[in-house]
Amino acid sequence: MRSRRPGQAESNIELGRLSRERELGPVLDDIAVPARYVVASGTSLGSRGDEQERIRAGLDAVTARNPNIRIHAKVAGNHGAIPREDFRAVAEAVREVAADGGRR
Repeated sequence: MRSRRPGQAESNIELGRLSRERELGPVLDDIAVPARYVVASGTSLGSRGDEQERIRAGLDAVTARNPNIRIHAKVAGNHGAIPREDFRAVAEAVREVAADGGRR
């Protein structure tokens, strides 16, 4: 039986490429409703060196251009663990958007 891990790593690498500011930036620039990020600080499967941190750094440029998008929290671990380990930060981000009531 073939392991799915190499396919998962390739998928994560491609997602990393698509997440770069030059690729995702124009899409995020068009967001017209409040949005909050809970950002992971750890590495992900298939990432190399500081690749994840460079991708995350692109969020600063996006948040500077679009006031609807804010970083709510940066949490330990990787993005796959956020729902399980950092659900409180996600819930706080949702509450923040809900309290905003769609105001910009």
